[in-house]
Amino acid sequence: MKGPTEINLHRFDINLLVVFLELWELKSVTLASEKMALTQSAVSHALKRLRVALDDELFVSTRAGLQPTPLANELAGPIRKALDDIRAALSLGAHFDPGTARLNFKIAMSEIIELAVAPALVARIAQEAPGIVLELDSIASNRTAHALLESGALQLVISTRDIPGAGTEHEMLADMPVVVMAPGHVPIEGSVIPMETYLAIPHVVFRPPDNRGWMVDQTLTSMGLSRKIGAVVQNYMVMAAVAAEAGYLCHVPRLLVDKIAPVLDLVPYEAPVPIKSSHLIVSSHATFKADPAVNWLKTQLREVVEARRNGPFR
Repeated sequence: MKGPTEINLHRFDINLLVVFLELWELKSVTLASEKMALTQSAVSHALKRLRVALDDELFVSTRAGLQPTPLANELAGPIRKALDDIRAALSLGAHFDPGTARLNFKIAMSEIIELAVAPALVARIAQEAPGIVLELDSIASNRTAHALLESGALQLVISTRDIPGAGTEHEMLADMPVVVMAPGHVPIEGSVIPMETYLAIPHVVFRPPDNRGWMVDQTLTSMGLSRKIGAVVQNYMVMAAVAAEAGYLCHVPRLLVDKIAPVLDLVPYEAPVPIKSSHLIVSSHATFKADPAVNWLKTQLREVVEARRNGPFR
């Protein structure tokens, strides 16, 4: 493999690095050519030039698409940072106009957060920045999330935890208190569900990460109490639907109440036991700290979350 000093930068086409990143991210010559508005033959030719310049195969064709070689994976982060630095230098003083911008933002979030935040965020951006497309994805792991943030494949991660790793930055957007949802036909007076009712009616629960157990059960155990578990599910909307159909109780973040209550005839109540709130946290990478587009996106997210917090079921 050629060392960096053997590459003549005076003759090296920097646009090849742009092609490299698109291939690394999309794993497809076809998709990369469509995104860059180039012909497939032009992208294939650029890949051949990259292979010669770097003396490495870089991407290997498989049934699952182009798979990066170890060198390609090693180069992705530094190349992304170098191109970002160039863009930042060339756009010093540039004004970001969301009304005319044509960009794709990639955000990772859990199913719960996606249900709570995504509808309002997408609607807001569709109105203010019709040329911007949000691509939402799930969070595989902390390590994967950090790698994608660092490489620029993700702009933001919205989660209930910090994403560890060098260069990641975190901002707490809101607390996420939990309420108890009960079917509308269950006779409950007041805003707090009575302990007797809470323990008598079976609960449908969302399977916790890594099967570590539910925090509310730990609290009940410390009080010498226990609740009835009627069902365990893997999807939040299924959990709420089961509660409504079977007459069970379920716990949901308050941010989700207005998405669930009117549709399924469920009524929110405060729990009779203390339940620790989680935090809604947005993580990004320091590479994009001065990026006006990413900062604009964060502002939209903050305002959407604030509006959701002050909604009718706060």
